[in-house]
Amino acid sequence: MSSHNLLKEIATLRSLLLDMSAKVDEQLADALNALLGGDEQLADEVVTRDQSIDALELEVDKQCERILALYQPVAVDLRMLLVAEKVNTDLERMGDHCRNVARHVRSIQDASGALAVMNLETMGDNARTMLHRAQDALRQRDRLVARQVLSLDNQVDRLHDQNFEALVTYLKSHPEHAEAVAHLIGVNKAVERFSDHANNIAKAVVFLAEGTDIRHRSVQAQD
Repeated sequence: MSSHNLLKEIATLRSLLLDMSAKVDEQLADALNALLGGDEQLADEVVTRDQSIDALELEVDKQCERILALYQPVAVDLRMLLVAEKVNTDLERMGDHCRNVARHVRSIQDASGALAVMNLETMGDNARTMLHRAQDALRQRDRLVARQVLSLDNQVDRLHDQNFEALVTYLKSHPEHAEAVAHLIGVNKAVERFSDHANNIAKAVVFLAEGTDIRHRSVQAQD
């Protein structure tokens, strides 16, 4: 098999990942819009569409297996396959978090005041920006763009903590909305976890571009 064919197969793999990433981005946007707008029909659509992301996960896995079987790649091409598997897993889990956000929509319909104390829209926008930049970094193999994602994660973490504190304060004054607050705490955590996975993708791109593993630096320092 020629190196030209291998490059085509890797391009197909990257295209699948970017397509999957675009679907995940749409899922988060729709899940948050459904939540903020009380749109149960849109929420149901998000839950149903999660299957298309699962299908793409399987397709990416098959493409990786095909490349390994046909070309036995080494060096940077092998690194691309390792990164693709990591990104694939993160994107699938991001899709799950979008589905979980959508599943909470019905449970907060009678507690709009609880939703109002959160800065969920900004948090969601930041999480989506992280994914967009991670997409760009993967498309271009750009380590600098990838490293920009890492700093954005801190902003999402701060908003997560602020939202949690606001919900706890709200609950003290409105104990009758305890169930809705519990659901919104789940939403808050799901968006925060979404951003964590975008962060993981950015770290994978740094590994792809530099050959440097920047995960768990404190653990590596002990070795």
